[in-house]
Amino acid sequence: MSAMIQGAGKSHLARYLVAALMVTLAITGGMFAYAYTSATTSLTVSSGSADFASITANNTVPSYTIFGKYRGSISSGTLFNITPSSGYPGDLQVNVYLSNADQLGYNYGMFLLRIKLVDSNGQYVDVDGIEKPLTLQNGVVSFVSSNMTAGTTYYIKTSGGLYRAFPWAYLSGQTIYSPQITAEVVQVGL
Repeated sequence: MSAMIQGAGKSHLARYLVAALMVTLAITGGMFAYAYTSATTSLTVSSGSADFASITANNTVPSYTIFGKYRGSISSGTLFNITPSSGYPGDLQVNVYLSNADQLGYNYGMFLLRIKLVDSNGQYVDVDGIEKPLTLQNGVVSFVSSNMTAGTTYYIKTSGGLYRAFPWAYLSGQTIYSPQITAEVVQVGL
């Protein structure tokens, strides 16, 4: 080490500066090596038996026939069943989509379906407590619920609706598109 200090320069000031730098590096290097300790732990996580809810199609809405330039009604019925899974502690959000609105625009000038989220007694289980319109202009409705009981089945239902067909909807060779409704259950806020 003294050879390094002597080789650093001929002046005493340079030697003292290099020596002070080497001593400082030795002291601080030791602090970094010996002043840090660590420990590791693992969280215990188990897999749930299912997703936080299950959803199944249960379409009981009667079929209907459209005619050209005709205004008709859509009957009431059930669309989907939802069952929250046990062990899920959070709130649920149910989104219902009119998933082929682009195709329906070929046949319908107007389409409206009133949607609600209810229990087996027909009582609303979402925070708004109202029916919501699913239309060509409003292709998604959302329901937020904080009071769904695990293992109990709830229902996405329609109390009915109406439509108005374009004049050419009856022509032969015209593809008639049926409304396609999609529902998903997510955590609130996603």
